[in-house]
Amino acid sequence: MSIRTAPDYLTHATSPLEDARIILRNQPGAYGCRAVIINRHRALIETTLPALLPEWFSLAVAPDFRPRPCAVTWRGKRLVKVALFE
Repeated sequence: MSIRTAPDYLTHATSPLEDARIILRNQPGAYGCRAVIINRHRALIETTLPALLPEWFSLAVAPDFRPRPCAVTWRGKRLVKVALFE
């Protein structure tokens, strides 16, 4: 599993992107990505898999990598916005 770096327009000294993992149900392991928690209920994920992600999965973001269930609300070319659930 590899973690991609953020695109140039997101890589500043204060880049909000953190290491993260996408955890799919019934799949061993996790997929590396970069993500930022926007607020308690939303996150933005940078990944090479946006079109292949299911509608529901878990997202674990550094530093604690606590998995949180989420649902895709928007898909872009390399970014995915998700709704987070407790």
